[in-house]
Amino acid sequence: MARTIASSLIMALSAITAHADDGSPPPSYADTTLTGDWIGYRNWLRDKGVTMTLTQTSDVLGNTSGGLQTGSAYDGVFQLQGDFDMDRLMGWSGGAIHVSAYAIQGLGLSQRDLGNLLTVTSVEAASGVRLGEVYAAQSMMDGAVTLKLGQILADQNFAVSNTAALFVNSTFGWPGLFASDLPGGGPAYPFAVPGAQIIVKPDDAWTIQAAIFNGNPTGPDPNGNHNGLGFPIGDGVLAISEVAYAYEPSGMVGLPGTYKLGAWYNSEQFGSLSDASNGVSLADPLSDGIPQPLSGNYAIYAVIDQTLWQEPGNDDNSLNGFVRVAFAPQEDRNQMNWYFDAGLSYKGLLPGRDNDTAGIGFAYANISSGVSSLARAGNAFSGTSQPVPTSEAVIELTYRATMTNGLTVQPFFQYVIRPGGNAPDPERPESPLGNAPVFGLRAAATF
Repeated sequence: MARTIASSLIMALSAITAHADDGSPPPSYADTTLTGDWIGYRNWLRDKGVTMTLTQTSDVLGNTSGGLQTGSAYDGVFQLQGDFDMDRLMGWSGGAIHVSAYAIQGLGLSQRDLGNLLTVTSVEAASGVRLGEVYAAQSMMDGAVTLKLGQILADQNFAVSNTAALFVNSTFGWPGLFASDLPGGGPAYPFAVPGAQIIVKPDDAWTIQAAIFNGNPTGPDPNGNHNGLGFPIGDGVLAISEVAYAYEPSGMVGLPGTYKLGAWYNSEQFGSLSDASNGVSLADPLSDGIPQPLSGNYAIYAVIDQTLWQEPGNDDNSLNGFVRVAFAPQEDRNQMNWYFDAGLSYKGLLPGRDNDTAGIGFAYANISSGVSSLARAGNAFSGTSQPVPTSEAVIELTYRATMTNGLTVQPFFQYVIRPGGNAPDPERPESPLGNAPVFGLRAAATF
């Protein structure tokens, strides 16, 4: 699963939205894109209520040891996004329509060479062209309430850490526990899912939101909805809600921070990870091979984004930190039962490079007892001593350099610890996959 849309797109769209909300002029396309205002046509479209955003994110990366094998890969995604202000276009007060589509390129290093769970790049996905989000939104009560209906991504709205958006590994976007435990990885890139969402902002500090989605983004076929046009419905319900508080200091007291608490519940039927439907272990030769059916699943999570220090006289240059935790207590049906990530970022670390951002992040995913129990039972019945799953972790170091308006280049290093959660090496089944150092470079362009 991945993560989400490239951070350069989020930044560009956020800037446009923020200016629209506060009534000030939107930023110049010459300051935010490589292709400017298209000889005036882009500004003309925006005046009419149409905002087009085009981005390309390209990752080149490879591992020098560990994992399934050493290798290199290219992964990329081109995204076209359109936002339509229906009030300007046709007098629909408070109405908006949002559409996005992906052209995904490349072969994933995680799937092919590493065998790890926390996908090393947020754009890795099956290659092809697919529809992303397409929804109608209605703003009411002077923007205090917004309703969305259509095909929606949850990873753009829930469990988001703005500080963590710097990092390349997918788990710093849509947490690895969600991607692992939800059917089909949940409503996250590249799988937008039919659903409805409500966002309530009673004041500038508080945001309360909730959404319901189809329970599985691919429908009953694990390989379904490959082009985003399947619009699956009737596969249970995923309900997710979140409350967020954004602290903005008044005067000279304190530093800004955002604090979130949320939960999700999925009504789908889940298969037991360790027990067969005939009451014995799935590893037992007497097993019927059919996992015991289990109804429903849930998780809770919390997110902290906190500014830790600001340069005197320049609040934009600052040290920021984040922490996220997630728990999925039902270990009989969840591959991961708890998850933690944290990190630091510093914008303007180097003299004369105020728009660059450096960061270090760490993520840890604990493998549930359901998975480890099955592995132990398999060893007992077969008389082998293959590794027992325990956890997977990743450390990432990165530096995003702004080269020119609309273009960033981002070298990164990741160290994947216990790939696959301590998975066995296919060539030496009684030994785990080796830790994998991954070197890479990301280029992100907004056109």
